[in-house]
Amino acid sequence: MTASAPRQNNDLSTRLQAGLQHLQPRLQAFARHRRVRQGAWGLGIFLVLFGLLGYFWLPGFAKVKLESLLAEEFERPVRIERIQVSPYTLSATISGFAVGQRGADASVPAEQRLLGFDSLHVNISSMSLARGIPVVSEVKLVGPYVHLVREEGNRYNISDLIEKWTEKPSEGPPPKFSVANIAVEGGRIDFDDRPVKVSHHITDLALGIPFLANTPGTVESFVEPHFAAKLNGAPLSLGGKLRPFAPGKDAVVDVEIRDFDLAGVDAYIPANIPLTVTAAKLEGDLAVTFSQAEGQAPSVGVSGDLGIKGVAAKGNKVGLQVGAIQLGIQRATLDDAKGVDLKLAVRDLAFSRDGEKQPFLGFSALTLDGVSVNLVSRQAKVAGITLENPQAGVHRLKGGEVDLLQSLAALAPTPAAPAKAAPAKVPAKAGGTAGVAKAPAPWGWQVAQLRVGGGKLRYTDDNLEKVPPLSVDGLDLHVAGLSSAAGSRSQIGIEARINEQGRFKVEGAAALAPLAADLQLDLEQVNLVALQGLAAEQLNALLTKGDLTVKGKLKVAAGAAGAAPGVAFDGDVNLTDFNVLDKLNATDLLRWRSLRLTGVEAGSVPPRFAVGEIAITSFYARAILSPEGRLNLQDIVRQDEGAKPAAAAPAASAAAVPATPAAAPAPVAAPAKPAGPAPQIRIGKVALAGGNINFTDRFIKPNYSANLTDLSGRIGTLAAGKPAELLIRGKVDRTAPLDISGKIDPLGSPIALDVQAKARGIEMSSFTPYSGRYLGYTIEKGKLSVDVQYKVEKGELQAQNKIFIDQLTFGDKVESPNALGIPIGLVVALLKNSRGEIDLNLPVQGSLNDPQFSIGGIVGKMILNLATKAVTSPFTLLSSLFGGGEELSYVAFDAGHARITPEVEKRLETIAKALRERPALELEITGTADPAAEQEGLKRAILERKVRAQKLAEQAKGGKASGSIAAVTVSAEEYPRYLEKAYKEESFKKPRNFIGLTKSLPVAEMEALMIANIPAEEEEMRQLAQRRGTAVQTWLVEKGGIAAERLFLLSPKVGGEAPKGAPVGGRVDFSLQ
Repeated sequence: MTASAPRQNNDLSTRLQAGLQHLQPRLQAFARHRRVRQGAWGLGIFLVLFGLLGYFWLPGFAKVKLESLLAEEFERPVRIERIQVSPYTLSATISGFAVGQRGADASVPAEQRLLGFDSLHVNISSMSLARGIPVVSEVKLVGPYVHLVREEGNRYNISDLIEKWTEKPSEGPPPKFSVANIAVEGGRIDFDDRPVKVSHHITDLALGIPFLANTPGTVESFVEPHFAAKLNGAPLSLGGKLRPFAPGKDAVVDVEIRDFDLAGVDAYIPANIPLTVTAAKLEGDLAVTFSQAEGQAPSVGVSGDLGIKGVAAKGNKVGLQVGAIQLGIQRATLDDAKGVDLKLAVRDLAFSRDGEKQPFLGFSALTLDGVSVNLVSRQAKVAGITLENPQAGVHRLKGGEVDLLQSLAALAPTPAAPAKAAPAKVPAKAGGTAGVAKAPAPWGWQVAQLRVGGGKLRYTDDNLEKVPPLSVDGLDLHVAGLSSAAGSRSQIGIEARINEQGRFKVEGAAALAPLAADLQLDLEQVNLVALQGLAAEQLNALLTKGDLTVKGKLKVAAGAAGAAPGVAFDGDVNLTDFNVLDKLNATDLLRWRSLRLTGVEAGSVPPRFAVGEIAITSFYARAILSPEGRLNLQDIVRQDEGAKPAAAAPAASAAAVPATPAAAPAPVAAPAKPAGPAPQIRIGKVALAGGNINFTDRFIKPNYSANLTDLSGRIGTLAAGKPAELLIRGKVDRTAPLDISGKIDPLGSPIALDVQAKARGIEMSSFTPYSGRYLGYTIEKGKLSVDVQYKVEKGELQAQNKIFIDQLTFGDKVESPNALGIPIGLVVALLKNSRGEIDLNLPVQGSLNDPQFSIGGIVGKMILNLATKAVTSPFTLLSSLFGGGEELSYVAFDAGHARITPEVEKRLETIAKALRERPALELEITGTADPAAEQEGLKRAILERKVRAQKLAEQAKGGKASGSIAAVTVSAEEYPRYLEKAYKEESFKKPRNFIGLTKSLPVAEMEALMIANIPAEEEEMRQLAQRRGTAVQTWLVEKGGIAAERLFLLSPKVGGEAPKGAPVGGRVDFSLQ
């Protein structure tokens, strides 16, 4: 017994006395009659016994019986503290009821309770006897308590009870009853969710139901309950009306919740979603309707407003803040007929990283108006989507990763391990084929209006040094009529400002299925510097300036099945103030003031590109040959270390692998995919103005530089098969004029051209780095002029390279390990004429289809061969320069003679002409004699000289001047007489007659005796060689007009090998210095 028991007993006694006093007048009236008195006594005794039993015996009995029955039913200990019965008022009160958890003590202490209440008061109306059904006038439950626990495996501490009670068969329709004035006060429900280690509490639970009955007269009446509680401290109230027992059931429930803390909701977020909700408050006003016509499926509808405010979440170094999320539900039905109509608004959403104040992604408001979803027709419609002030910050890191993607990926769910499913067994139909379920129709959607206003984007890149960030602001987007329906077209409008000065605007129509677009593009002064993005990583060049302007129409059309869509553009493109930096050489690579393409017509299907005019002004290009011998243009695209050796490795490996046996089948190569049609290209005209191309050779020490300046000109219409007129003018190093003219057809197949290029007066002192490296001398002065003609027709090249060098003068000697060792002085002296000019013509011809063919290589080789020939065969070179084919390195003499014959004189005339045209040349003269071939000839020459000497002596005696012996001529008639005189003067032993006098002999015998006795040894041969050299030197001075200072007579040579190609016998050899 509790402390309140005496007070409750006194209350019962007072009520009992009041009841007896109320019955006393009636009992006195009935007492007048005997039978009535007897009946009254019997009734009184019954009432007294009824009261005594109900008051004293029934509570104890009921307590014991209920505890036993309920313990058996709950399979848990049950404790009832006290039961009070008021038999005269037909009321009872149960106090201190508790059902323990499994394994709880029989006393069911508070910490082991499963459910219970402080008190339950039930007052049964006396109308129950009259109506034959339970009629309860009052039910009051105070302090109800439930403790629910969720265990592992999604089991609850009452799962066994649920399973037990749901297994019991239905006992038919519920009996009729009527209950009024239902009240619950001070209730509490504790839910302990042990798997996620979270507890929830419903406190201050209050419920009021005015009336609840299933009697025939009341089933159509609405019950209007009211529920109030605090859910985890947040006020929650339910109200409405319902007809729970009517044949057609319907109900309306109003739900109101305020400041419900969602901070613990993250415990129910799947583990693979790395997000923790640290703050959020839920509030809402909902109206939930339920209706179910008799024999029909139920329908549940929801309407009202739900809001979440002050959202804060955190996960993987990224935080999420949301000012408010508001969901307005106009209609939401959970059956398959109507779907939902709702409105969604999200305010002040922001993603931020730990340690950063500014969010990297967010918006001020997102609104979805008029959202309707039809579950039957599988259609979703949105009247309007509005996104206000979206902003994003994108930062590209050194390794190439994008921080925005990294951050969003950190919040993305990790893939869950797929569950192993047993293979499904599909029953076969009678016909032997498995049944195939009909796939549901795809979902369709429509968005009437999509608007984005005030958008901002900021892009920075750690890989781009000294490059300002890309900034996009004022981004406005409007799309009308967006739909998934095939053939539907949407109207699109986009406008934005790029880096403050640039403007981007797109207007037109587009469709998703099939893909199509017809857009008007308008880009104005868009800075491309921050747009180079990934390209900058692949290049050794950096775009430091460049503004793009584009105006035109862009069309997109879906391609055939599996093919890329067709894209076409018509309009104008202008790229101004363009500058590219060569990062390897820290210098400008390419720049121009304006590159304008007007009348552009480009498309992908079929591939085509046409331009009305290309005009480039104030352009500059920088070409640099590195110290390693590579052109900077070759290194614009970065290459991995060792890429080239790796490319050659397969070939080397293949050579080392032995051939496979003939029987081994060779793999069949897959057929090559046929190439698409060649693009059609047409350029109306090209105009150049103010050009400058600067070349520096750093391979040479000191460096060499050349500068083409003031380049301007034009190129006519370029189209395949139609040669275009070409005219370009400029200057070399700002002084030497440059002219290029002709016709070109670079787009033809094969290409064709007929071009002439002229440059006049290029200062050669700038070529000193090359002359010092390869020739070993500096260049003091000289001017170079070139006139080249190139003609390509049907893949065959015919070229003329005319090179004119004026006043080439070499300076100091340079010590160079790369010098070719060519006596350059001799080469220049051979090539330079009397006016100090060198005039060369180097023709080139060949096939462009030959992969080994190189114009530059051939011209270079020709110049090198020319220099080599000047050293090894200078006279052959001289002969070719002067149009002759004869060999000028020697002149041949008749055996034994030193006289200048007409043949010798002709050759000496050619040599004299070459020496006169090449005043820097000096000639060395060497007379030679050949004893083996000239002994007989020399003796006969001496014989002839002695014969002429006799005639000369005779003429001298007669007083006649005849000059030298060489000038004397002996006729055939005179020859025997003078021969006999010479014979007689000889001192050798001669045949005599019988009287002892010298015997007269015939001419032949006298010649034979004299020749036999004339000495022709080495000394005579040396003198013959000397006379020959002297004769040539004399002729060149006296008749050839060559200064004696340029002629050097060397010691004569007797014997030795004759030069290749020279005839056997005596000659004079020449060498040049």
